[in-house]
Amino acid sequence: KACDCMKLYFEGNESLDDEGDPSKAIALYNQALSLADRRTRQTSQVPKGSILMKRARAYLQRAANHRKILRSLVKDLTDTVPSASTMKILYQTASSHPELSASIFQRLAGDSKVNQGKFRQIRYRHDMHEFALLHATQDSLQATKLLPRSADAWYIAGECLAELRKLNESNQYYVRALALDPSRKDVLTGLMEKNKLSQEFMDKARESGFSGDTLRLAVDVAAS
Repeated sequence: KACDCMKLYFEGNESLDDEGDPSKAIALYNQALSLADRRTRQTSQVPKGSILMKRARAYLQRAANHRKILRSLVKDLTDTVPSASTMKILYQTASSHPELSASIFQRLAGDSKVNQGKFRQIRYRHDMHEFALLHATQDSLQATKLLPRSADAWYIAGECLAELRKLNESNQYYVRALALDPSRKDVLTGLMEKNKLSQEFMDKARESGFSGDTLRLAVDVAAS
C-alpha cells in the first residue's frame, strides 16, 4: 500500500508540474490520500501533509485556470454592453426618427437577453473559481496542522488565504513561515506588503459602497 501511495503521489506531481493538468493531479492525490488514510496505524512513506500541500497547489492551479476564463468572459461582456454615450445616441435617434424606434428597441432587447446569458456564465465561472480556492485553503490549513515545522506548509496556506482575499489571516501564516525559514525574508516581506495594500484597497472599495459578490468579482478579475 505504501508503494502504491508513493506511486500515486509522484504521478500526481508529474501531472501537475510537467503536464500542467491540475484535474488529473487532484484525482491522483485523492487516491493517494485514500491509501494514506487506510494506513493510520503505520508510518506512511509519503506524509499525508505533503500530499495535502501538493493537492492545494493543484487546486490553486485549477482556480487560476478558472480565473483566466473568467477574465475572458468579463472582457467579452464589457465589449458588448453599450456605453452611456451610445445609449444616449440611440435614444436621440429613436426620438428623432420614430420609424426606427421599434427596430432599435428590438435590437436592444435582443442584446439584453444575450448579455443575461453572459452574466450567468460569469457567475458560474466565478463560483467554480471560489470553489477551487476553498478546497486549496482547506488542504493547506490541514497541512500546517500535520506539518507544523514545515515552512512550505505555512507559506502555501498564506498563499491560499491571500487568493481567497483573507489578507490579514494570510499575513499571519506568512509570519509563521518566516519564523521557520528566515531565508525567505525578502519574498515574504514583499507578499505581506502586497496583502496590506490589497486590504487597504478593499477597505476603500467597501467605503465607496462596493460589497459582496461585486467586490469579490472585481478583485478576482483584477488580481495579478
